[in-house]
Formats: sequence, structure tokens, C-alpha cells
Amino acid sequence: MRALRFDRYGPADVLHVAEIPEPAPDPGEVKVRVHAVCLNPLDWKIRAGHLRFVPLLRGPPRGLGTDFAGEIVGVGGGAMARHVGERVFGSLMPFARQGALAEHVVVAADRVVPIPGDLSYDAMATLPVAAGTALQALADVARLGTGQRAIITGAAGGVGHFAVQLAKHLGAHVVGVCSAGNAAFVRAQGADEVVDYASGDFTRRADRFDVVFDAAGASTFSAARRVLGESGCYINTCGDTAAALETAAYAIVARLTSRQRAIPFALKNTPATWQRLAVLVQDGVLRPHVERMIALEDVSGAQQSMESGHGRGKIVVRIAGPR
Repeated sequence: MRALRFDRYGPADVLHVAEIPEPAPDPGEVKVRVHAVCLNPLDWKIRAGHLRFVPLLRGPPRGLGTDFAGEIVGVGGGAMARHVGERVFGSLMPFARQGALAEHVVVAADRVVPIPGDLSYDAMATLPVAAGTALQALADVARLGTGQRAIITGAAGGVGHFAVQLAKHLGAHVVGVCSAGNAAFVRAQGADEVVDYASGDFTRRADRFDVVFDAAGASTFSAARRVLGESGCYINTCGDTAAALETAAYAIVARLTSRQRAIPFALKNTPATWQRLAVLVQDGVLRPHVERMIALEDVSGAQQSMESGHGRGKIVVRIAGPR
């Protein structure tokens, strides 16, 4: 089968499409014919070697990609709820050498969930990491609610555009921070106000917010606390180790000096969350925006553009079959 691989850490051009043996499911596992895979920043950070010192991460040669949607074409032995022919989506653990950017993947049966109704493979592949981050950060951690105020950085991006939609669904007044070129797009996601980060510093605003969701890692608690209310929380998605350590340190400072909170966010990427997301898409609360569809051979170029940090919505890799 065809799969995206890399044999050494490095820039995007280390990626190549290779022919490798098809995997076979063991007891308790299912084999999925992959229809769509969504790209995440985590992918290029693994490929570039930023996470090479994470103890559980298997180094190259290896595959790449986590979030996928497809059809079950094989099952291992043992009783399970899943069956051949079922349309499912899920997310692979990023530490193993198998990657979702392949024609087939093998995964534990309890690590995929059914795709409801006629929702597309493309839409469902965008959900686990990006929409899951937005949902857990805003609904579960911040407990954002009606009448509150939230500001979201990276509001046009993969996590950010979901966060704007969810914040509005939760009843908040939403301010999105993005480039001027993405302002209309962010307003279309539901933002009440838009701040162009090139011409305005949101941390200098005179108003106050219950939540600052730093989906772009564009600020720090030290700067953002100026616009936080007395009990407000700053959530950083921690795109790198330095941001995680800095936010963790600020969490201690905030606890000792105020009622404000600084939270280094870590996603719990679980099937229970994916099921919640599927309901939100089915109900029309979440509307995944796919910036473009690409082939396996185009992932290298797409990762190069992702590293610039100026994307809009998600990029989906079409592996096989209908959308």
C-alpha cells in the first residue's frame, strides 16, 4: 500500500510516498481503509524532530499523521462493537511508527467511533485534535458560558475557527485575533469583533475578558492578564516545550497572587470527545472549514505553508474514495 514516510528528521522535503506492506488487524483491532486525513501542526513538529526527546516517541523511519476517517475493511478476532463496512473516524496515537497518512491503518476497535448520518469523511477527519482542543479548552477547562467574554488568538486557524464557533454556541461575546486578510472569514465563524494583530495589540484593550484562549501561542499570561477579569483564565495550547514550561510557571504565580488562572493546555484525545464533536457537527454547531484538499504527494508543500502559521481552517489529504 502507499504511505507517507520519512527516514530522518528534517525539513518537509524528507517526506516521501513509499510502498509498504498492508497491516493486518490483531484481536481487538480493526483495519480501516483511509479516505481522508487532516494535517495538524503536530505532524510537522514530529517530522522536524521537535519532539525527538519525548520518551515514548518512535523515531524514523516512520509514518506520519493522526486524524483520519474511513471505512472498516477488516476486523481481528474477539467480540467488538465495530463491523466491516462501518464508516468511522478517529485519531492515532502519535508516538508509534504507524501514521494515518496511508491507504490503510490498523487501530484498536475502541479507538474509532461511527460517523453519524451522511456526514463526509473530509469533515470528520478535521475534528479530533483541532476541534477537540477547542471543545475541551473552552467548555471543559474554562467553562465558558452565556454572557461571558472570550478573546481567541489564531482565530482563523484549525483550532481557532472551531473555537470561535464553540464560544458563540456557549453564549459568549467573542473577539477573534487574526490577520486583516482573514477578518471576514473569522466574522463568518461568529466572531462579534475582530482584531488585526498587525495593527492592534489585544493586550492593550481597555475592556476585560473571562477567557483568553491563546490558540496561536501569540502571547503570555504576563501580557494577557492585563485584559483578564478578576477571575479570568488564560489558556495556552503550548505549541512547544518552552511555552508549556512558561505557562506552567505562570500558573503557580497566578494561584499565589490573584484569582486569575494560567493554564497550560494538554488535549485528552479520547473517543468520548470525538463522539461529542460528531453530535456538534450533526447539529450544525460546528462547521469544519477545509481550506483545500490535497494528495499524499502534496503533503510536503502543505507542511511548508503550515509552518508559516497563516492557514485558514484545515487541510485535508484525500487518500481514497468519496468525500
